[in-house]
Amino acid sequence: MARDRNVYVWQAYVIVMSIVSALAIGFMCLVIFQSGTNSKTVEGALAKQQKADEELRKAVNARQVLERFLGVGKPIPEPEFQSLLTSQSGDEQLNLAAKAYTTNMALFGPGASERSYTKLVDTLMQELRTRNMQVDTLSKRELDMKDKYDLTIAQETKAREAEKAKAQDLANQLEKALTNYTEKLAEQQQTITKIEADKQTLVKSLEKKIKDATTLRDKSEAENEELRKRLDTVVRKLEQIEGEDFQYVQGRITEIANGGDTVWINLGKADGLRPGVTFGVLDGDVSRVADARPKARIEVVSIVNDSEHLARCKVLSDHSPTTILRGDSIYSPAWQPGPKVQFVLVGKMDLDRDGKDDTESLKSLIEQNGGVVSKDLTIDTRWLVIGEEFKFRGADLDDPTLASAAKQRAALEQQAKSLGVSRINLDKLKGWLRGSGVAEVTPIGTGLRSKPSDYLPNTGNTHNSGRVSELFQNRDGRINPKAPQP
Repeated sequence: MARDRNVYVWQAYVIVMSIVSALAIGFMCLVIFQSGTNSKTVEGALAKQQKADEELRKAVNARQVLERFLGVGKPIPEPEFQSLLTSQSGDEQLNLAAKAYTTNMALFGPGASERSYTKLVDTLMQELRTRNMQVDTLSKRELDMKDKYDLTIAQETKAREAEKAKAQDLANQLEKALTNYTEKLAEQQQTITKIEADKQTLVKSLEKKIKDATTLRDKSEAENEELRKRLDTVVRKLEQIEGEDFQYVQGRITEIANGGDTVWINLGKADGLRPGVTFGVLDGDVSRVADARPKARIEVVSIVNDSEHLARCKVLSDHSPTTILRGDSIYSPAWQPGPKVQFVLVGKMDLDRDGKDDTESLKSLIEQNGGVVSKDLTIDTRWLVIGEEFKFRGADLDDPTLASAAKQRAALEQQAKSLGVSRINLDKLKGWLRGSGVAEVTPIGTGLRSKPSDYLPNTGNTHNSGRVSELFQNRDGRINPKAPQP
């Protein structure tokens, strides 16, 4: 029995819990349904509120735009104002008002700082008052000008009448002057007729004098032409006499010593020779030196005081002393007995072929050899040294300095020809003064000067290398193999 009662109780409990669960589920469904209905109502209310806020915002913006048009309320900056206009683009009436506002505000001009209908009315009223004042001023000015015009007309009328009277007086004076002019013209015509007759006489006399002068001029030109021909002949003969082709040797080698390193020449104190002068050595049978080439070069070391024509010389190291023979001739274009040889330089003196002008070095070389360099050609000038022409390149074509140098060169060469001055090119002069085989030119006191040690006895080799009696030598100093040996 007890078991059945427990089964009933359990069944009753299950039924009750089932009913409670069903009621709970139904209540929850009711709550969920009611919640969905309320959410839709809230969303609709929010949408209406947003739409109302948007319309309120547009209304406020439209009010601010209209306040800006009228110039009332708080001023709105231009960027914010343009943003408000853009936000009201859907309002057709406001757009028309904005276009009208833009057109009307153009009346202010570009310099206006504040633009509104209220300000526009004030501005137009001020402009109207200004224009009225200008009209009043112009009206007064017009009245003043009319008064001045009337006064000027009266003055001009009076002056015109005075000028008319003056013109009548001048006409009377002109008529009187014309009468006098006619009388004087007749007198001048008579004078002109007399002058014309005198002119014809003078013309005939002048033509005769011109004819006589022409005859005298032709005679003088013929005489001048004859004199010019004679002068050219004399100049040519002078060039032949004093030219390079007629340069003669100045001395000879009389003795050879010190193994051929030292020689003696027949020039000395009486000839005006001094130490430091260099000579080119030529073969003994050479008399004229025009086409000769020095085979050696010697430098005067000392002058023998007790002899008028004797000096000791050193054979310079750039030549072999074995080529020098007793009786060989010596010559220097830069030295002569008596007055110093005068040189004039023209052109670019490039001694070492480096493209640079070595005029100062050449002057030193000439002075070292007993000559002197002058600036101008004279009758005493002996040599005109012809250097290279200065090159004209690019922008130098219009250089007045180079053009003047070229003109001066041509003038000097022509003057040298007229004066009978001999011309010598730079290479040939350098060959005589420096000899052959020397690549550079040194100034006075350096390479050209001898050192005391150059004249000490040669103790290293006492044998006279290749030096034998003249009986066993050729004319060039070499041993004759066919001659009997000593």
